[in-house]
Amino acid sequence: MYARIINLTAQSETQLTMWQEMFKNIGSNQLTELGAIQITIVKIAPNKAVQMNVYPNKEIALKVSEKVKTRVSELGKLLKMEINEGEVVFNQNSLTHQ
Repeated sequence: MYARIINLTAQSETQLTMWQEMFKNIGSNQLTELGAIQITIVKIAPNKAVQMNVYPNKEIALKVSEKVKTRVSELGKLLKMEINEGEVVFNQNSLTHQ
């Protein structure tokens, strides 16, 4: 598995909330259709969040990144973004742990 982690900083809590709602209703479905197998957003401050998108492999992650490049660029004009990515080396949750 391969993950892309995006640190997001909005100018205000309202701006972050508006982005979250738009992403939940539109963006998350698009990423899933393109190949994401898990999408998680964690609010870490009133105007900050971390988004983690998990893909089956690096190749799919790169294809998705290329397809959403324009939207990410537009979003970068509204929110400060720092993107990191890498191989998932450990994953455990109550759905997969036995």
